[in-house]
Amino acid sequence: MLYNLVMKKLTIFTIVILLMLCTILSGCVKPKSKFVYGVWWWDYSLNENYLDFAIDNNINEIYFCDQEFNNLQIVQLMKENNIDVYWLIGEKEWLLDFESVKNMVERYINYSNGIYSGIQLDVEPHQFDDFEQNRTTYLYDLIDMAHYLKQSFPDIKFDYCIPFWLDDEITYDGMTKPAYKHMIDVANRVILMSYRDSASGMIDVSKEEIEYANKIGKTIILGAEASESEESDIVTYFEEGKIYMKEQLKIVEAMLPQNFGISIHHITSWKQLKN
Repeated sequence: MLYNLVMKKLTIFTIVILLMLCTILSGCVKPKSKFVYGVWWWDYSLNENYLDFAIDNNINEIYFCDQEFNNLQIVQLMKENNIDVYWLIGEKEWLLDFESVKNMVERYINYSNGIYSGIQLDVEPHQFDDFEQNRTTYLYDLIDMAHYLKQSFPDIKFDYCIPFWLDDEITYDGMTKPAYKHMIDVANRVILMSYRDSASGMIDVSKEEIEYANKIGKTIILGAEASESEESDIVTYFEEGKIYMKEQLKIVEAMLPQNFGISIHHITSWKQLKN
């Protein structure tokens, strides 16, 4: 009887120790990062059919443009379907006037009621007519704006859309490196406009950014274009259609780290894309 009692106490003690170890280890182990499947949503007035389309295609992030906060109801519906929503804004003129973008962020704080996960800025310096003559100045201003916003609003997550060709060497705060490295350094995440119509093409134009982000522990989301392009059909899946794009994006996913992602530009073009 004494032997049985001792063994029983040892068994209980072992279970307690195991439970304690499980608790300790679960507190130390970080949850597995999700792979991002995102989509740009430029028109806040789109109906719930588009949201159903996004859900059916496993979207877990939406970049939602609603500068006047006219449709927070659909944003709430997105969140109820386990989709993270980022407030999407962008004007190239903000590079000339940081106070304007600061005012936008202050409006976001006042009106968004904490419903968004962060802000995605699509500020494209190459849209200026004199960009080629003043590349260094405009790219410096972009980096400077990103630092300005981070310092002004340290608690807000700022993501930035950038093209894949920001290789210009820029000196900022005494550090000279390619512009894309400066942006990856300061951003919460970078959404890279890696617009090509094949998995190999998307990876090829993004490999330097992928390598750098992975090295410093940052996240890159590769953008895929579904809209008809005025430039060349190699930048968009418009000609190839939904099925081909889906196949290629699965290949891209397999080549990226788990905490990276893919986003499609944009919800209306994607939904209307031929099969």
